[in-house]
Amino acid sequence: MQRDVKVFVLSSGSGGAPHPGPSFTVEASTLDGLLEAVRVEIAARGQRVRAVSHTPTGLLAYVEGRP
Repeated sequence: MQRDVKVFVLSSGSGGAPHPGPSFTVEASTLDGLLEAVRVEIAARGQRVRAVSHTPTGLLAYVEGRP
């Protein structure tokens, strides 16, 4: 199964509202596999995952902003 992932970047230190980041698509055979695929993709981009959730339309990921 494939799911679109919407990414939001958390501002480091300022406590401001998250801003949209680049979206992408992941593929896996299970729902848990999708979550792991998101974590792997975000790590490959050099970012750190704060949270990943399923939504009715795909997945939502919050990542830490780069300093």
